[in-house]
Amino acid sequence: MHEGPHAMLAQTFLSALLNPLSSEALPLADWDALVSELRAHQLTPFVYARLRASPGWRSVPLPVQRVLAEDFQAHSVRTYLMQTELAAIAAALDEAGVPVLLLKGAALGRLVYVSPAERPIGDFDLLIPANRLEAARQALEQRQYRAQGLFWMARWQQRYRAELPLVCRAPDRQNLLVELHWSLVELPYYIDRIPMAEIWQASEPVAGLPGARLPDPATALLHSCAHWALHHSQEQRLLWLLDVDRLARCDRLDWDRVLDRATRWGLQLALRTIVLQAEEKLGSPVPAAVRHTMAHWQPAPVETAMWGLGDERPGRTRQRIRTTWAAMDPSQRRRYAAWLALRGVLWYPESLARESRWKQPNN
Repeated sequence: MHEGPHAMLAQTFLSALLNPLSSEALPLADWDALVSELRAHQLTPFVYARLRASPGWRSVPLPVQRVLAEDFQAHSVRTYLMQTELAAIAAALDEAGVPVLLLKGAALGRLVYVSPAERPIGDFDLLIPANRLEAARQALEQRQYRAQGLFWMARWQQRYRAELPLVCRAPDRQNLLVELHWSLVELPYYIDRIPMAEIWQASEPVAGLPGARLPDPATALLHSCAHWALHHSQEQRLLWLLDVDRLARCDRLDWDRVLDRATRWGLQLALRTIVLQAEEKLGSPVPAAVRHTMAHWQPAPVETAMWGLGDERPGRTRQRIRTTWAAMDPSQRRRYAAWLALRGVLWYPESLARESRWKQPNN
């Protein structure tokens, strides 16, 4: 994460911009430092769009107005190209009979931002049914996306890995990443715990993308909190905090559904920590009844143990195995042990396969 010396300046400015009582009197800013920090956090598109429509725009120096406008235009062009590619991917999957649900930035840009241009993305995270993985891989291969690793071991990957990265080799989309997921959270404990049928049932179609769907706001909020807490616990990205704020302010967010799912899915700690952080730092609205309920939660010890378990840090793999093992019942442990044994045998050839695919010349 980017934690520059002016991170607090960007946070304070963003909070003032988000809250109506302070939007007409934005704090005086070191504009050069602020713009630099907003760029580092990928916030200039949202800030420009929001600021341009507010009374505070008049207090922004003209040179800064031009810089923000130019940034927004550049992001808009990139967004157009990314959305064009996403439409082509969705069409290819739809033709192959593969339902797809957008995740992370691709979903949030449509779900809780005024336009996708306000929410920058660098790749695509797509949820598909587990039994359609091979069909999806073949469909994307036609668009010159190449799977990384031993994708032919799909059945074992589906059990405890739950994602397949594909990298585009086409010159005009060089190294664009698509990650296929068949579980909302990749950690084995949550693969077993989160019911995918419930997520698909609550989803809704995406206008203009045949075959593609959006998660409902409750799923999107829980996924945002879980992804941050479990896989990026050491990072403090204002863009991710803004995502949570946008979801908290969404008129269609059903807080009762959020609380119920967090309890059943084992995500109480992740939800409470991230949502209260958004409330504290950005003034995100959290209903008093929701805050009261979360204050009385006693998350299970396993939730505390899972915090940050997906972080990519030295020594994390062994801790992940030990913690996952402790959370499983005997039958799950037998399956997990078999999977670990196979992964151990295949680790070296998979590394070679991944390396060779990165080195392949463009077609």
